Amino acid sequence: MKLRIVLILLFLIVWYLIAIIKLFQIQVLNNKYKQIANKQFILKIQRFPKRGTIYDRNLRPIAYSIPRLQVYQYLKDAVDYYGILNIIKSESLENNYYPKLISRDVPVEYKKFILSPKQKGFFAIKYYKRIYPFFEISQNVIGFVIDTLGMEGLEKALDNYLRGYSGYEEIFQSADGKRFFLPKESRNEPKIGLDVITTLDMRIQEIAYRNLKNGVISENANWGFVIVLNPKTGEILAMANYPNSYKNYAIQLMFEPGSTFKIFTFAKAIELNLISDSNVVFVDKEGIIIDNHRIKNVEKTQGYITYKKALSYSINSVFAETGIKLGGIQLFEIARRLGFGIKTDVLLNGETNGILKRRFRNIDVANFAIGQGFSINGLQMAMAYSCIANGGYLLAPKIVLKIGDSIYNKPYVIRKCFSKEITKKLRELLIDVVENGSGKLAKIENLKIAGKTGTSQKFINGSYSDDKVITSFIGFFPADDPNYLIYVVLDEPKKNKFGGTSAAPIFRNIVIEIIQKI
Repeated sequence: MKLRIVLILLFLIVWYLIAIIKLFQIQVLNNKYKQIANKQFILKIQRFPKRGTIYDRNLRPIAYSIPRLQVYQYLKDAVDYYGILNIIKSESLENNYYPKLISRDVPVEYKKFILSPKQKGFFAIKYYKRIYPFFEISQNVIGFVIDTLGMEGLEKALDNYLRGYSGYEEIFQSADGKRFFLPKESRNEPKIGLDVITTLDMRIQEIAYRNLKNGVISENANWGFVIVLNPKTGEILAMANYPNSYKNYAIQLMFEPGSTFKIFTFAKAIELNLISDSNVVFVDKEGIIIDNHRIKNVEKTQGYITYKKALSYSINSVFAETGIKLGGIQLFEIARRLGFGIKTDVLLNGETNGILKRRFRNIDVANFAIGQGFSINGLQMAMAYSCIANGGYLLAPKIVLKIGDSIYNKPYVIRKCFSKEITKKLRELLIDVVENGSGKLAKIENLKIAGKTGTSQKFINGSYSDDKVITSFIGFFPADDPNYLIYVVLDEPKKNKFGGTSAAPIFRNIVIEIIQKI
């Protein structure tokens, strides 16, 4: 009898020990059931980082973040003790799934009411709302953010720097739906994004945008853009669109440059000693016929004139003939040397290459020489003219001065394109365009400006239109030691259909305001 009792006791002890060991394995050594329980009772809530601020060169914030709350309802029979739903703007009350978003734009001051024990069935997540104080005049270059992700402009291009890293905190939810924040050990703090200082000057951006807007409306044009930069450093000071949109016309649209390219045809011919500015050439007011195609002259000049005057009055036939003398290979070389057909790699998204191909038929070469038959983006032309303004160097365009603690304040030289002697000659030619030629409406007393008009016919349905054109003016000042280069482009102006009469006045108005206000 005693033996039977001892055996029973031993069996119970062994069974008890096995049960304890098994429970220890389940509860301590094996995390499977703990993880299941945690999923049921512990919620991991994302904590959004504060996005870095974008500043202009004068440290004016042009994109910054303010703290707000996203409010959620997680119980169907929630108790709105403080009447929060009557105060905040609701977004998803029709949704019957929980938790559901009630509002994403609630002031942080409401948090103490939302998390109060009397307010049952609600919780709030802190996030940061993006603010753009210069939205109208700069959305094309700044861009925007959706759900912490940069979508266009600088917000997209610099997203990895600006965004930061999300954190989280864990909340315990009891069986009856009550929620409790766990100790700090259960939190991972978000890492804020880096601040960025750009090369932009919002004073110049506003001047450029306002004058461009007035010009587009006055000329009844489809759209227009303005680029303002420092030709010595490549720093972009302004980049304005009208009508404004998130599309950046200056880098995302392609167009044929027209007569603004003629200065580079001239430059290549001077380099090869084919012409000089004082040489004379015969001009027929009816233009010239090449391969059974007539290239017309807008300026009805007849007789012998110098090449200098041919540039000043933008005589198409003279540069068409010069282009044929140079040949397609030489024209392609000068265009490629200046960066046409290649992205500038400016730190903005969506830039186009343009379309640049070698031309061999005489008519194609002639069109190339006068800026037709190939396409560019606006920033390419601005950087090409910077070569003339700065003594011959093609620079990389720059739009960022500082990211976090990293400073980017030195110009980056891509290559030397012209000698100082050539650029001096080209500047003199461009000064004469403004003083005596097609760019007279850009002229300002007591200020020496170098510039060039452009009018390019649009290629529509297999031929060039006489009615639909893109007009432009590009120039820099002071011409002898320039700090500013401005490029104005209008699409299909209806009132004045030449660069000298539609784009040049806009250039002039911008220059006057920069002189007066900057």
